[in-house]
Amino acid sequence: MESEKLVFMNQSVPPVTEYRSIVLVDVEGSTKLLEPAQMEARKALYEILDEAFERAGVSEHHQVREDRGDGVMVLVDSAVPKVHLAGTFVGHLVRLLEEHNRSNALSEWLRLRIALHAGEVHRDRHGYGGDALNSAFRLLDADELKERFREVQRAQCVVIASDRLFHDFIRHRPDETGAAHYHEITVARIGKPAWVRVPGFTRLPESPAPEKKTAGPKTSGMTANTLFAGPVTAHRDFVINND
Repeated sequence: MESEKLVFMNQSVPPVTEYRSIVLVDVEGSTKLLEPAQMEARKALYEILDEAFERAGVSEHHQVREDRGDGVMVLVDSAVPKVHLAGTFVGHLVRLLEEHNRSNALSEWLRLRIALHAGEVHRDRHGYGGDALNSAFRLLDADELKERFREVQRAQCVVIASDRLFHDFIRHRPDETGAAHYHEITVARIGKPAWVRVPGFTRLPESPAPEKKTAGPKTSGMTANTLFAGPVTAHRDFVINND
């Protein structure tokens, strides 16, 4: 009887598939903070997130959360309109973040990366997984997103939405979602476009150009052994023959 019970417990149970909106939030630069500051940032993040969902009318009953240390994964029930998340919820989140940062120096601002996506997620006894969730995390961690966020030091957050979410929902309600301020980028890790906006800024900074690698030291048409006859004039890195 005992052996039968063990066999039953070890049997794999098929995962449950659920369609969810996916909201990922991450604290920018948290790994550079000392532990007390990390915990303060974490506390502020949860307070802002809780208040934003409450103001948007999205109850805890419609959310599943998983803590990510310096971030949070929120799976929102499909009963909550996706446009409402991309519009009303994000709007409240931005305003609450501004209120929090107003009393802090720029170097101590809480800066957030926010990723929005939707799709089928799979739940098993370990938690949640699946391609939609993997794609959402790749959006959140995209180098193209991080580079642009670093370029705008006074930006308090950046929002990235999947191509599907943007085209199916966000662009159809521009007054609510601020669709006009989203700009298309290509995310190399998923090989697909995504849409990014920086609340408070109408223009998205260009991705920094990669540094060109050269085989050797630069020269300006001369070498270190170039000799001049007669007087010369030195100007910064250039030496000019006066003859």
